[in-house]
Amino acid sequence: MAWVETAKGIALPPPLLGSGNISISTLVDGGRNGNGNFIGQVVGDDKLKLEMSFPALSPAEFMGLLKIFDRKRGGKFINTFRVFDPRVNDFVYMDMYVGDRSGTPYLVNPQTMRPSFWRDVKASLIQV
Repeated sequence: MAWVETAKGIALPPPLLGSGNISISTLVDGGRNGNGNFIGQVVGDDKLKLEMSFPALSPAEFMGLLKIFDRKRGGKFINTFRVFDPRVNDFVYMDMYVGDRSGTPYLVNPQTMRPSFWRDVKASLIQV
């Protein structure tokens, strides 16, 4: 069992220990009035966001992670993932879209100009 995987069974690499930050956002349609009092109301269900960091990924692992979301290579912007939801204290399937993805090339081969590894890879999944 992976910490995060797609509904199709594609497991994401295990995130760096302590990096699987989960936040839950409540969407509202208002802000504060001139007196500083909240005005507005909740406009939808709470949304879960999962931020992951990976200390190092091989080029194949990083490419596989990116391919899940790359529409030009058969991926989708919104995918169904199995993630841990603290609201129910269990793994659940939910549709999520990807936020920014980043990584730093490491040990670039001077002959091929390709990295041997990617360091400090980060990705965020946000519930639809």
